[in-house]
Amino acid sequence: MGKEYFLKEFRQERRIIHCFQHVPFEGPGIISDWAIENNHNFTFTKFCEDYSFPSIDEIDLLVIMGGPMSFDDFDTYSWLKVEIEYIKQAIQANKAIIGICLGAQLIVNALGGKALHGHTKEIGWFPVQFNKTELDKLGWDMFPDKMNVFHWHGDTFEIPQGAVHLASSKAYPNQAFLYNTRVLGLQFHFEMDKRAIESIIKNAGDELIPSEFVQTKEEIMKNNHFIKQNNKIMKVILGKIINYSNKS
Repeated sequence: MGKEYFLKEFRQERRIIHCFQHVPFEGPGIISDWAIENNHNFTFTKFCEDYSFPSIDEIDLLVIMGGPMSFDDFDTYSWLKVEIEYIKQAIQANKAIIGICLGAQLIVNALGGKALHGHTKEIGWFPVQFNKTELDKLGWDMFPDKMNVFHWHGDTFEIPQGAVHLASSKAYPNQAFLYNTRVLGLQFHFEMDKRAIESIIKNAGDELIPSEFVQTKEEIMKNNHFIKQNNKIMKVILGKIINYSNKS
């Protein structure tokens, strides 16, 4: 009875989730919904506005969103170097971190790895193949062997030294990685709901030049039935990874 009560209380502990958002039209999607549903605090650093950083000791999970800028646009976006340094310190403090798209590339830079300009844009609903062997070792059995996920990127990364490779696609072999059980990089977007997809199309739709790995707006919206499974997995990931964070 006592053990069951302790585990129940641990799962319900209120956590602080902090989000790095780079542009107004690419927010946390269902991640903030999950935080509210689970009674966690959800805070922001918005680089598109006047911004500040919380003390790393104060946060339990850092979520780093995407954006239209490249990982090395330091001349245009001077805050990128400061952001990477903060990510580096959060990793050293053993905080749980999820980086999505640009966010994953910035984690790679913080780990001393290589983010790269890609050979093609990958935009729309395309399948990724998951490394089930490694995912099953982690107890992350919610992943199928293969599924359609939402992509919107033109840059990529090499898997950082010491990280586990988790996913690949036809266009790009490196789609996801996990470092030290608590730092997750996703090149694709589990977090986007219909509203988030409509927002990025509205604000970055000029990139939708159809090709092998770029779908039209109509193709994207026609395949929005994949959102439910994507969002479900995102929520399971959040529930698992937040408990890996070091509590200062």
